[in-house]
Amino acid sequence: MTHRSSRTKTWARWLATFIGFPAAGFTARLVVGDVDDVAAAAIGGLTAGLVLGAVQALVGGIPRERRVRWTVATAGGLAAGLAVGASAVGYRTDSWSLAVMGTVCGLGVGLAQGFSVPMRDLDRWLWVASTPVLWAVGWLITLQVIVDAERQHAMFGASGALFVSAVTGVLVALRRPFDENSSVVSHATMVSAGAS
Repeated sequence: MTHRSSRTKTWARWLATFIGFPAAGFTARLVVGDVDDVAAAAIGGLTAGLVLGAVQALVGGIPRERRVRWTVATAGGLAAGLAVGASAVGYRTDSWSLAVMGTVCGLGVGLAQGFSVPMRDLDRWLWVASTPVLWAVGWLITLQVIVDAERQHAMFGASGALFVSAVTGVLVALRRPFDENSSVVSHATMVSAGAS
């Protein structure tokens, strides 16, 4: 397999994690209903984060020994981010408020995920810096499709999730942020390929 086709396969695998976002939102709605107070935001964020983190860990190719840390970190980051972000905008659902909430949620998730598993410094800070922006855009894209934003959802929908997963997939494919040391991983891959 060429390096380019390997990157494309890695990107496509991460793109498939987009299903975690609507699944996370659906689960949070079942658990808390509308995100209209800090308790609902924290519990909804925790619930949604567990679902999203688990899907990303399983579908996205995170190494088995790091999946639990990734899932727990995602849950904690989203619980804190949604509690702070939703309350900061007074639980409003206009486009500006949802973009701000998405930024705060993305920051919580990006920081938690970025420090939950080993990454090279550049990869870690790209992840932390891009996640808030992408989550804000995810909400703005979803607002073009969703018809019931006033129901105070915990998570943006599939349209925003496709965008977020496609862009973060590029980071995963190009930088391999879940590998402790990509040169060691690449060397081990070449050695095992040569042995077969």
